[in-house]
Amino acid sequence: MSFRSPVLRAITEDDERWDDPSEDLLFDLLSDIENGLGGFLIVERTSDPGKQTYAQAARQDDGSYVVEHSEGSADRHYGTVVADMRAAHQLLTGWAFELPAWNHTAKWTQLRL
Repeated sequence: MSFRSPVLRAITEDDERWDDPSEDLLFDLLSDIENGLGGFLIVERTSDPGKQTYAQAARQDDGSYVVEHSEGSADRHYGTVVADMRAAHQLLTGWAFELPAWNHTAKWTQLRL
C-alpha cells in the first residue's frame, strides 16, 4: 500500500494542522477565527521545502481580513484587504485549489519584507 504526501496543509494560530483541507474545512477554520478563536490561518503548499509558497488570512479588529500569498520568494509576496470572512475564504480557496483567475477579484499589492 502506498500513501501519497499531502499537497496542502492548513495551519492555525495555535499550530493545529490539517493535511489536504477541503473548501468546507477552510470555511470552518475561518469561521472559528470570526468567532474569536485565533487570529489567522495559513495554507501552505507542502511541495515547497522552504515553506515560502502559501496563502494566509488574518482578521482585523474591524472585521476585515488581510489576505496574503507568497509564490516561493520574498519578491513574490502580495497582499490585499477584503471586507469579510467570505471574501477571505474565496481568495484562500481560489489560491489553494488553483482556480482560474482566483486572484482577479482583489487588488493585490506587492509586499516588501
